[in-house]
Amino acid sequence: MRGAARASVAPQPSSSDRRTSETPSTPSLIDGLASSFAGACAATGDVLADRYRIAGAPVCLRFASAALRDRLTPAFSHLVDDRESESPALTIHLWDSASTGSAPPPRPRAPEEDARGALYHFHEPPIRGVYQPGFDSFSVLDSEARVAWYWVGSAFDVAYWDQACPIRQILFWWLGSGGCLQVHGASIGTPAGGVLIVGKGGSGKSTVALSSLGSELLYAGDDYVAVRVEPSPRVESLYSSGKLEPDHVHTLLPHLLPLLANPDRIDSEKAVLYVQQHFPEQTTSGFPLRAVLVPKVAPGQRESRIVETSRAAAFAALAPSTILQLHTADSDAFAMMSRLIELVPCYGLELGSDVAAIPETIAEFLATFPPG
Repeated sequence: MRGAARASVAPQPSSSDRRTSETPSTPSLIDGLASSFAGACAATGDVLADRYRIAGAPVCLRFASAALRDRLTPAFSHLVDDRESESPALTIHLWDSASTGSAPPPRPRAPEEDARGALYHFHEPPIRGVYQPGFDSFSVLDSEARVAWYWVGSAFDVAYWDQACPIRQILFWWLGSGGCLQVHGASIGTPAGGVLIVGKGGSGKSTVALSSLGSELLYAGDDYVAVRVEPSPRVESLYSSGKLEPDHVHTLLPHLLPLLANPDRIDSEKAVLYVQQHFPEQTTSGFPLRAVLVPKVAPGQRESRIVETSRAAAFAALAPSTILQLHTADSDAFAMMSRLIELVPCYGLELGSDVAAIPETIAEFLATFPPG
């Protein structure tokens, strides 16, 4: 296979130096993944299958590990699909070695001195994969066979951000093959249409998205959503989770404190909330995209305001952040983001101190767009 790329990724990516690593040949890699998963199934005596509709397509998650299933499926709970007559567009096999006692699959060789966040990406169509040795995590997609594998050394050690937004790389590659792009952004709106909120970490995306809980707006995602350009711009929800800096929950959205999934760990983790569990009427699978908003805190300003901004500023808020977060994006992703920004009106969102009023500001803004 081609040489793999290395990059620091966790909890936030910070470098992009490249190295090569030895990756098993395609046949032995696929055989090894299948054998490891079969061993986990034999050890546990069962496969737990869950069906979801992601970006309009049926996806089946096949777990050989109940412990891993418990940790990853809450993020997809708003997309449960009870229809079993339709063949999956993607089947993902998920397991770990610690809870099943199974042998791990063959993985790329990585230097022992690599940092915890090192990431190895290989791409030999139709096979694509990412290995993170520091997190004992391996993701592989066969886009031709519509099959993927996700293995971790221990279900009990999956990082909180990977529980809140699972199998990101697999979904990123698979969605891209279907004309849909996963981006780093938040999205809220109404059935008639919503906004995509973009910007680097700390810009206010999560605060804006989670301030909508309890309002009339629908919640499509906080950190990662998917977007379509054709036939018309649309947001597709991926995860029902939300993540906030602990001090932002305490000071800006304290009513969410009793709803956190990890209240005993927010001294070392971001606060995580699963919206479907507490606001099921507000989650959505997606809606038409009406506008892109670039948030910015406005010191000394009480009311939030939506103002003019340039398409260049919106692209600068969307593209680098997405590339940095997802690591394996290519020129096609840049082109799709550029096309999206060309098609959708872009605005700035000046964030005032009255956080509770943000949803109303956005709802009134969306009401100015004609239906359809």
